[in-house]
Amino acid sequence: MVKKKFNLLSSEPTKVKIGYRDIAIEWVGPDFKTDQLTDNYGEYRAREGKILIQDTLCGQEKVNVFLHECMHAIVYGSGLNQANGPLKEDDAEEIAVNQITNYLVGMLRDNPYLFDFIKKNIEKDL
Repeated sequence: MVKKKFNLLSSEPTKVKIGYRDIAIEWVGPDFKTDQLTDNYGEYRAREGKILIQDTLCGQEKVNVFLHECMHAIVYGSGLNQANGPLKEDDAEEIAVNQITNYLVGMLRDNPYLFDFIKKNIEKDL
């Protein structure tokens, strides 16, 4: 049985494949009792293979946070934040992920034709 990657009622993804891993996505409310997502909009939990994102974000923030946390998963999966990696310091990783994500979201928002271009060409052979 194939598991759905989207919640059809809300069209929010519930899973994303990054590298070799399937990463679960949970859309949750902040929980002040456990301090879950009370000082950030999202969180990537590498050991759990899970991304948590606040469920009440507006569309633009929702997209930005989703891509931001996916970028953290890419950094982790590619080893860029390992001991001798260029993003070994937490601050360096956060700055790089934040800036790249912000510019990527802006580029996609300002150039919507890119989605069609990517979908049309992503599977084409060389």
